[in-house]
Amino acid sequence: MENGLEERLREALSRPLPNWREVYERFSPRDLETGERRPRVPPEGVSAREAAVLIPVVRGEGRIVYTLRREGLRNHAGQISFPGGGFEPEDSSLLETALRESHEEVLLDPSRVEVLGRLEKMYIPASGFLVSPYVGLLPEGTELSLSSPGEVQEIFTVPLEVLMAPETFREIVWRRGGREYAVPVFSVGDHNIWGATAAMTAGLLVRLGWEPR
Repeated sequence: MENGLEERLREALSRPLPNWREVYERFSPRDLETGERRPRVPPEGVSAREAAVLIPVVRGEGRIVYTLRREGLRNHAGQISFPGGGFEPEDSSLLETALRESHEEVLLDPSRVEVLGRLEKMYIPASGFLVSPYVGLLPEGTELSLSSPGEVQEIFTVPLEVLMAPETFREIVWRRGGREYAVPVFSVGDHNIWGATAAMTAGLLVRLGWEPR
């Protein structure tokens, strides 16, 4: 990652994103019949469980690290995600949750992570989690391994410049439960990054000047 981009990341994460809710909800699947999207903040009266993820960015090419979760899991099976999970009583903070889970899932040494800041919290209706996404820089050449193969099937990285390229962002139509949904995705290779992970990715990219068409 060039120093210029590194500094842009630091500066962008030093302040809140004014339209963060609009950015997040832009990436909720849209019911093609009703036009409705799921909210990204908890409904009034709903108690959400706190969780945290790490958005790892590798220095050098500025690659973001993603994981592919295995089918059959209780939450978010078969989906692309960031390393992370639910807050546990032994965690001193949500940042510790993100770092602990990253070590458990991809053997990332917390001491090698330079945390730059946190994106706005995101509510995930399907699991009831309220997720705090932390952005962290990893040393160039960092190698990660599957330490929890029963949960994580694959680790892959995508350069920021690829994610921000116009041809990467698109909408696809999925049919679920007899209904059709327009789903915004970042399409990279064999992977479609969608849902909360795509929304958090967008929350970072918009800070760097990206605009979804």
